[in-house]
Amino acid sequence: MDFTKNLLWLFLFNSALLDAISGASVSLVNGRHQCEGRVEISHPGGRGTVCDDSWDLKDAEVVCRQLGCGFAVAATSNAYFGQGTGSIYLDDVRCTGNEFSLFQCSHNGWGIHNCVHSEDAGVVCSDAIATTTESFRTPIPPGASVSLVNGRHQCEGRVEISHPGGRGTVCDDSWDLKDAEVVCRQLGCGFAVAATSNAYFGQGTGSIYLDDVRCTGNESSLFQCSHNGWGVHNCVHSEDAGVVCSGASVSLVNGRHQCEGRVEISHPGGRGTVCDDSWDLKDAEVVCRQLGCGFAVAATSNAYFGQGTGSIYLDDVRCTGNEFSLFQCSHNGWGIHNCVHSEDAGVVCSDAIATTTESFRTPIPPGASVSLVNGRHQCEGRVEISHPGGRGTVCDDSWDLKDAEVVCRQLGCGFAVAATSNAYFGQGTGSIYLDDVRCTGNESSLFQCSHNGWGIHNCVHSEDAGVVCSGASVSLVNGRHQCEGRVEISHPGGRGTVCDDSWDLKDAEVVCRQLGCGFAVAATSNAYFGQGTGSIYLDNVHCTGNEFSLFQCSHNGWGIHNCVHSEDAGVVCSDAIATTTESFRTPIPPGASVSLVNGRHQCEGRVEISHPGGRGTVCDDSWDLKDAEVVCRQLGCGFAVAATSNACFGQGTGSIYLDDVRCTGNESSLFQCSHNGWGIHNCVHSEDAGVVCSGASVSLVNGRHQCEGRVEISHPGGRGTVCDDSWDLKDAEVVCRQLGCGFAVAATSNAYFGQGTGSIYLDDVRCTGNESSLFQCSHNGWGIHNCVHSEDAGVVCSAKKYICGGLLFNPSGTLQSPYYPLNYPDNADCLWQIQVENNFRITLTFRSIQLQGGCQNDYIEIYDGPPNTSPLLGRICSNYGLTYTSSSNFMAVRFHSDSRYSSRGFHAEYRSVPTDHTTTLVCLPTYMRAAVDRRYLQSQGYSVWNVSLSDPYCRPTFTSTEVIFNIPYNGCGTRRQGNNETITYSNVIRVAAFGYIIKRQRDLYLSVNCKMLHNTRVQAMYIANDTINVNESLFQYGRYRVNLTFYNSSSFWWPVHDFPYYVDLNQNLFLQASLHSSDPNLVMFVDTCVASPDPNDFRTLTYELIRSGCVKDPTYSSYYSPYSSVARFAFNAFSFVNRYQSVYLQCELVVCRAYDYSSRCYQGCVNRVKRDAGSSQEKMSVVVGPVQLREAHAENRNAELASDIKVKGDSQDSVTATSSRAPLAVTIVVLAASVLTVGGFLLKRKLQEPIPYQIM
Repeated sequence: MDFTKNLLWLFLFNSALLDAISGASVSLVNGRHQCEGRVEISHPGGRGTVCDDSWDLKDAEVVCRQLGCGFAVAATSNAYFGQGTGSIYLDDVRCTGNEFSLFQCSHNGWGIHNCVHSEDAGVVCSDAIATTTESFRTPIPPGASVSLVNGRHQCEGRVEISHPGGRGTVCDDSWDLKDAEVVCRQLGCGFAVAATSNAYFGQGTGSIYLDDVRCTGNESSLFQCSHNGWGVHNCVHSEDAGVVCSGASVSLVNGRHQCEGRVEISHPGGRGTVCDDSWDLKDAEVVCRQLGCGFAVAATSNAYFGQGTGSIYLDDVRCTGNEFSLFQCSHNGWGIHNCVHSEDAGVVCSDAIATTTESFRTPIPPGASVSLVNGRHQCEGRVEISHPGGRGTVCDDSWDLKDAEVVCRQLGCGFAVAATSNAYFGQGTGSIYLDDVRCTGNESSLFQCSHNGWGIHNCVHSEDAGVVCSGASVSLVNGRHQCEGRVEISHPGGRGTVCDDSWDLKDAEVVCRQLGCGFAVAATSNAYFGQGTGSIYLDNVHCTGNEFSLFQCSHNGWGIHNCVHSEDAGVVCSDAIATTTESFRTPIPPGASVSLVNGRHQCEGRVEISHPGGRGTVCDDSWDLKDAEVVCRQLGCGFAVAATSNACFGQGTGSIYLDDVRCTGNESSLFQCSHNGWGIHNCVHSEDAGVVCSGASVSLVNGRHQCEGRVEISHPGGRGTVCDDSWDLKDAEVVCRQLGCGFAVAATSNAYFGQGTGSIYLDDVRCTGNESSLFQCSHNGWGIHNCVHSEDAGVVCSAKKYICGGLLFNPSGTLQSPYYPLNYPDNADCLWQIQVENNFRITLTFRSIQLQGGCQNDYIEIYDGPPNTSPLLGRICSNYGLTYTSSSNFMAVRFHSDSRYSSRGFHAEYRSVPTDHTTTLVCLPTYMRAAVDRRYLQSQGYSVWNVSLSDPYCRPTFTSTEVIFNIPYNGCGTRRQGNNETITYSNVIRVAAFGYIIKRQRDLYLSVNCKMLHNTRVQAMYIANDTINVNESLFQYGRYRVNLTFYNSSSFWWPVHDFPYYVDLNQNLFLQASLHSSDPNLVMFVDTCVASPDPNDFRTLTYELIRSGCVKDPTYSSYYSPYSSVARFAFNAFSFVNRYQSVYLQCELVVCRAYDYSSRCYQGCVNRVKRDAGSSQEKMSVVVGPVQLREAHAENRNAELASDIKVKGDSQDSVTATSSRAPLAVTIVVLAASVLTVGGFLLKRKLQEPIPYQIM
């Protein structure tokens, strides 16, 4: 199936690209051989090169495959094979490694680049190594082979390498199961059982050929793995490596040819079969590849080739289709099955068809095509197949929506609406070509689906199958160009839009690809291109970014949504940017915020906008209650009471930033509303706009937790309730959404949670259920009612998921499911992130695993790095003793449970293991530190005095053992690249070869990269282009550093040095969060701050100051900062009623790339939960202190938090501690637990200094 997809992609891509660039071809020039050199592209219009930005071994692999030059040995950069001339045609090439042509890979666009020829990319392929006498390093001798000796059979023993020049062994340094896996694969011995060391199978004799072998586990030969070099080692034969393989091999039996038949597995212990549960064409594809039998034609079931005997070794096999061996695929476990031999699986490979005169079954005729006939249009009707020999139909046996989905996709008719049977569109004539069709739904053609065979059926035409497709197409409207605008879907039944819930850059990428508009530049929301009309067809779209059509992406279902047209999604594609000279408009500056000034309180006054460049106002042209409603929502001030004009709250000064503002009233931020453009106006300050808000907020009180209870409304004038007249589940749904408490379970009446006191503010509330705030719903009017408190309304919400996990920094430790060894809770979503010391790896061992429902319901996932962008090491739900090892100093473990059943859970242990590198790299907050071992350089024939950076003026320091570079992120030639997921800082260390007139060595280049990937920096070091190929590859993770410090006034001039920091109730507390980074292109935003009397419990009893950028506490305010990397805010001190003197604060700070308008920093108050593009919500809490409260003698501002709520645990008094003169890093009453995010990515760091408070 993957083979056919690749062919389809090749056809589509060439149609688009080569129509414009006819005859383009790739070659390698300036190397020693046609299989190495600078990558050059030739076409009738000229000749040019490829830029090395993002160039890596996957890209090189595609070039080698395209040229028939074997596999990739190296991807070179910095014009290693000399600078080319002419154009640079491709930049930021990103291949997956599976493409057949470089032109199939993702890139910026033909001729779009920011490079010069000193960055020309190059490639060294394996065929260059094989045919060149002077190798990239001493090459593997021709004719070298691997065998296992001194074991019980040919699939276990000491690893020995034989070649015409002799015989030798492999050293056990770094030898592990991945290396053993490659040996077993190479020998056809099944999978690896053990990797032995210390000459377990006896000491060999002769040479030791390989040392420090490091396989990824995916190679097909030991000689493709990284190692020190042929014959380079520091070992003796008592360190000879060995392998124990399962000894298993695969064959096909009982067919007409060795490339078709029942799948049988042989090993020294016997012979058996594979069960057909989950058996499909992807599994068959792997078997055919493993046997060298071409591609898969069919995956058979039900013992099609007869029943086998003996054991059944594998069941529920799930291959991706890219594996080289069946033993690499996921399955239940060796010998674990619930099958009998009548379910034996089989395979037919293409080589069987090619070499057998009588085919397995009559193949699909060449030129066969599918169409729909007898419907109202070309996207519905009876399924008919046409070919040069005739025309016929498909039988409806087993015909379902998955089969229909494939037909719709094949015809470009959108998605499947119905799969009809019983000749719904009339009976056809002629032959019936297919029967018992069983598609998975992912195929691109009906002919790729499983079926009985061409022309084999037991049907009549009254059983003809049919399909109804949506017939939908996608377009972009209301933009400046056909490649930008609101996303609209047209089909025979009408026209409609897409909701922006979960809409992100991956979804936009698919739309741009579908329309042939290049790549995605932005995914817009909140009806950025104006509101559409008609239906809303799709909501909660989740594309992977690789689909060819929006209709292939996951979504809620056709027409199922909870949106209005003010949430219409839009897209800006790169082709729109390329063809438009005038920008859309001057963007809102980063860090811009809204406040109300000169009123009686913070919820009324003149509208002012602050940003790092200054402060200004909004003109009152077109200013109305809808605009005021948005400002009140953005500030967490309830609903709008009035929209004032003519400088009602006094004239402001400075600039006028916005004019002719036209909000729909549903936006979450004033900056999302339509306006003339930043700074464009025809006004004076006597026209400054103002707002009066109710200042109201909603909470639930007197329940068991914050997500259930009596509905209460608080505002500056008091506190009151809501009457239960007309109160129903729709109203409750809005309250739960507003509070972030999940969905509504019940809407209670008759003061179910007890009678409130004070006023009754709302009556006859009638919500549609789609509002984001109770104040948006229809009601009688503020304070108008005919009720008493025995009619107080209440709500029960589903509450949130059970969240657990955290950061683990110790060199060893344990992790386990919640409540272990008791049953874990339902709806658990736990994420542990383990980070150990630089240049160490992590080994994780599961001692006990007992989950419910199989891996579909409750499961554990182990990631080799951050969870959203790193390889998945394993997904498990049973067994014990399983061990996983990371490739870096970072590993993530995710545990998920559903809402059905639970079990005992799991217990695991981890430990850190040192790596063995001659070069180390550490990414620090403001610079990267690279150290090269002097002895290593000298052993390779290089002088330590010839080491330099890209900028020769930045010199290293020398110690007796190392050459050390401290490389700043904003200097010494360091380059910065960013996209939606990463920020990469890169430099190159050059070691010049010795020589005055001539030299016999190439210069050594070490490419040094600090890559920040979802809240981490990934460090990579490798040799880019020398003939020694040291192959140093390190991956380490570092973090940003942030200080959170108290100041004594709003001037933020003097930090607080007193410790403990004694304060009075209602005293103003001023805090400043500072990001320490040498990168000036970062901004910081305060997202959430929550208070609790217990530093270990932020769920039972809490008080919110700000949540998701929405201010909850009336005393909270943001302050202007002259620096984008500094955030300032303040609130008034308080204590919990009858609880504790101390209050703890948990804050979430967000760090983003400047001018990245899709990031969290530019969204302001977000009431609706939406997926951040490329973001990863990974949190860490750090508590410091203590701080103490003075005896209350000032004016009390007690937060009226329900004192009758039970708080688990005993009361805690303030703790005393010694003084310190460092600036106090948290709040008074407040101990801080801070969470950092970068570009929407959360950044966490261990506490390095107790004071000031630092997160690193």
